[in-house]
Amino acid sequence: MKSFLKYWKLDENPFLNNMDQKFIFPSTDFEESLARILFNIIDIRGGLSLITGEVGCGKTTLSRALLQRLLKQNYLVALIANPRLSPTQLLSLIALEFGIEKPGRTKLQIIDKINSMLIKQYHADRSALLIIDEAQLLGKLLLEEIRLLTNVETNQEKLLQIVLFGQPELGKKINKIKQFKQRINVRYHIGSLSYQEMIEYVDHRLRIGGTDKSSYFTEEALKTIFDYTEGIPRLINTVCLNAMLGGMIQQTHTIDRDIIDDVTAELEGKTD
Repeated sequence: MKSFLKYWKLDENPFLNNMDQKFIFPSTDFEESLARILFNIIDIRGGLSLITGEVGCGKTTLSRALLQRLLKQNYLVALIANPRLSPTQLLSLIALEFGIEKPGRTKLQIIDKINSMLIKQYHADRSALLIIDEAQLLGKLLLEEIRLLTNVETNQEKLLQIVLFGQPELGKKINKIKQFKQRINVRYHIGSLSYQEMIEYVDHRLRIGGTDKSSYFTEEALKTIFDYTEGIPRLINTVCLNAMLGGMIQQTHTIDRDIIDDVTAELEGKTD
């Protein structure tokens, strides 16, 4: 890793697929979706928000940015990263994530503890937020349990704010559940980056990584990256990282189309 960073004159690897917040790129969809969620949570306390997007488009990154933003504002936040659970297990995990040490064994006991916690937080002038990632894994029974959690409210606001992040099939699933669909206050679909946004994304990550060079990638290389990745950030990171590794091996500081073609062929398993 040190030789890679030294070769490209970087302080950090700019194209790792991790949750490092300083590498977040403020694309149009990212900024729009975050603004809508925050409006629903903070300004009107409307309850349910739904964010969908294809694999690799930045839903998890957005969820972690939201979490960090609201933790700084003294929100009590519970994050469920993998909701493939039974209804009782999911409710128990939610309770534990909210800091309820002994949530109980039965569903009724757990719900009672969660409701009591929400009322306590309300009287302490503190709001609670539940974030569920990979929410397309939720079946109808689990979605119903989540819907019921929004029933705790005053005359003015919901005591629990919930944001679901999932792949497009989540939206299709929810459309078939009328009671749940009607509870959603904010709904947004995150798309892929445009070509211009992708160029800015690559330059942004290189700059945050520590290089003083605007880009090591030629225009033809960038066009080839966009054609292959269709603007999906996770794939862009993978291609760029492998391309820079290839450039280092070939002892060149210019990533051209030939290098990108080699990388994409390798990623598709088409090497000789």
